[in-house]
Amino acid sequence: MPTKQRTVAKELATTNSTLYTVPTRYTTSVASIIVSNASSSSVSFSLDWYDATTAIYYTIAEAVVLKPNSMLQITDGFFLQAGDAFRGLASVDSVVTVSFSLEENYSVVV
Repeated sequence: MPTKQRTVAKELATTNSTLYTVPTRYTTSVASIIVSNASSSSVSFSLDWYDATTAIYYTIAEAVVLKPNSMLQITDGFFLQAGDAFRGLASVDSVVTVSFSLEENYSVVV
């Protein structure tokens, strides 16, 4: 199967929710993560990476405050295996969006 280049986005809620999970039989290279605040007030967000191999969540950002109508971009790459995931939450429902620019590569397991 070919490589798929995708942009995936989700709005954050006030409870932790999964934003993206690497599909079975794929690896994923994440080139960029953009977190944006569409409200006229400051809001905070948290973002974790889940390593399916160890079943551990690792903090990427914790209670980071975004100014009104602003965005934050993470350009350090992430290389994920099948089942790995990102999850996040915000201090206010439906005003913070997280967008992932990624490449999914089909992995043949022998």
